[in-house]
Amino acid sequence: MARRLILPLILLVVLVGLLAYVGSQRGILFEFLPQRPETGNFISLQAAIIAVTLIVLGIIAMWSLVLWLRRLPTRMIKGVGRRREEQGLGAVEQALLAIEAGDGALALNKAKKANYLLERPALTALIFAKASELNHEYDDAHTHYLELKSNPDTHIAGLRGLARVAKNKGDHLANIEMAKAAFDNSKSVKWPFEQLYSSQLALHDWAGALETLAAGEKRKLLNKSVIRRRRAVLLSAWADKLDDEGKPADALEQAKRAAEISPGFAPGVALAARLLAKDGQTKKAAQIIEKAWGKTPHPALVIAYKDLWHNETDTIKAKKIKSLIKANSDHRESKILAAEQALANNDGVTALSALDNLLQNEDTTARLCILAAQAENMLGNTLDAGAWQIRATSAPIEANWSDLDPDGNAFNYTNDDWQRLSETYGATSTLIHPRYETFQRRKVVAEFEIAPQENETPLEQAMPSPDNPGIDEAGPEKQDLSERLDKLLEDKP
Repeated sequence: MARRLILPLILLVVLVGLLAYVGSQRGILFEFLPQRPETGNFISLQAAIIAVTLIVLGIIAMWSLVLWLRRLPTRMIKGVGRRREEQGLGAVEQALLAIEAGDGALALNKAKKANYLLERPALTALIFAKASELNHEYDDAHTHYLELKSNPDTHIAGLRGLARVAKNKGDHLANIEMAKAAFDNSKSVKWPFEQLYSSQLALHDWAGALETLAAGEKRKLLNKSVIRRRRAVLLSAWADKLDDEGKPADALEQAKRAAEISPGFAPGVALAARLLAKDGQTKKAAQIIEKAWGKTPHPALVIAYKDLWHNETDTIKAKKIKSLIKANSDHRESKILAAEQALANNDGVTALSALDNLLQNEDTTARLCILAAQAENMLGNTLDAGAWQIRATSAPIEANWSDLDPDGNAFNYTNDDWQRLSETYGATSTLIHPRYETFQRRKVVAEFEIAPQENETPLEQAMPSPDNPGIDEAGPEKQDLSERLDKLLEDKP
């Protein structure tokens, strides 16, 4: 519109300038027939300039009208198209909002409207696929994602949708196929790696997952610590599988790699130690357990370590355990191990001394309560032992100890356990505890019986009632544990 006004404005400026220039005294003589000059027809220059300007403006106006009439049908068509496009984009907006809100029926309805109004096949196919996927209509979603996959501009988006639909349907092989195709064609996006890796874990394809992990490491899709932890879990799972398949040499190789990569990963270390011991490499097995204990002590490592010396004398066993404790003497598990050794030697005083600081905690675990009860019972304090046993019934359970299989290996993991361990330990360095989570039977901490001594009140009679808490001001509840230990140490021969 502004461009059409430029020429008339220029003519108007020229007109004003000419009128100002010629003034009012000049004129033009028009002679139509020869006659005397005094009878000629004169017109002023102002009138002539105005007449010429009007003629030019009239011509411009007529030409503009002709052009407007000529373009009118096209403009009408474009106006209808623009309104149609606005309505279609509005339908797309409403469909996307419905998808985000989780309203699959509304999303499909708006997707159909958008498909009718717009000539954007890629956009409408994506909306249709998302809405169908939300409604769990995976076959329809698969069809629309195939349409996106066939277009070079939307190929990767189509592959991602097909992979997600396959995973939702539980078809991990199809998910692997789509994710691998995207992983090979796109070097920067991360989703193909995650989809491929998770499906390989679901199929327990440890070797394939290791290859995918190596490719992800080259592309720097994960940080090094996560890569190391995941690799340790995968190698351990692979070694466990090879051992079950009767391939001890291959299993030992993978287990040793796992222990070297992550010495703090207790399941891998315990497995490597067991396979090394089976292969006759007891010294090597002991070394990797000691190295792991120095980083991250775990009760399962103690079991594996004791199994290495089951044919040795009690003196040698005690010496080995003592050296293991020294590898990380300030750790909680080392103090518990020292208490267990003292109990094995019938030394309740030393056991309570080792557990002193741990028992002062209000959240003392059931495992510690049982050990304290065994120590008190060993010293003849049956009432105190009973109190610790009662406290153990409501005390927190230690996941590390609960995970120990009472009948099999320390980490008697299934393939599903290894899969979940790769996801949890790999991401957060936290060990998953399948037996603890599924409330399975756990390994017994200590076994003993409390026999009432002569002239001592039986435990059931000493238990407090609601009306009589049974708290003796001079009893053990009012005594500091360290004071009792000092007294016991004075009486100890």
